[in-house]
Amino acid sequence: MGAVLELMKRFSIVAAALALSGCVATIGQVAQTILNPVEDAGMSIPNVNRAAIEEADLAAVLILSPETGIASVAVAVQKRESLLLYSSNENRGVTMNGGLIYATLGFGTNLQAVLTQAGDPLVNDTPAADWPPQVARIYQLAGRGPSFDTIETTCENRVGATSDIDVVGVTRPVVEVVELCQTADGAAFNNVHYLDQDTGRVWRTSQWTGPKQKNVQVDIIDQFDPNS
Repeated sequence: MGAVLELMKRFSIVAAALALSGCVATIGQVAQTILNPVEDAGMSIPNVNRAAIEEADLAAVLILSPETGIASVAVAVQKRESLLLYSSNENRGVTMNGGLIYATLGFGTNLQAVLTQAGDPLVNDTPAADWPPQVARIYQLAGRGPSFDTIETTCENRVGATSDIDVVGVTRPVVEVVELCQTADGAAFNNVHYLDQDTGRVWRTSQWTGPKQKNVQVDIIDQFDPNS
């Protein structure tokens, strides 16, 4: 409980530092689109005060949902075992399981949970060269009544080029990994991840979160440190 209260305290400290700007961009499902946002897509990107976040020693993310036209900055407010909950001033957020988007809130049809196989490289920091050729996941989405809509998927991994990308004002040397995914009923989508070249930790990721929200991008502004 003490750790949760401390995270909430830090969230209150930094809240005033997060202001919206008039910059407009969108992030799509493929790597080239992620690195070169298309302008005039009708989504205002938050102007992140990185210095304030770092001074408050916060774990924080920038969340972009092109399909719904919503962007938000969220900070870590609660940790439950391997799950880290990020929340924004607008009551939007994501829950991350390592680098896997486990759940979403406030971006359309909420993603309730993603169940994945043991050794999923997104959950555990895994260098790109050590990723398995295939990963299976099960998506649970909000449905009518108390039950979830369940979608089973299989993703094949392709390791791409190394590059330097700007992640909210800081240059990160990364390796691109693209997941070519298919649902059990034949629908297809892509996930694109940018991993730290040495550790495999995710700095930027664009992941499918359901047939309505589609891909949501998460940029890691400052990583969570359990010892801070």
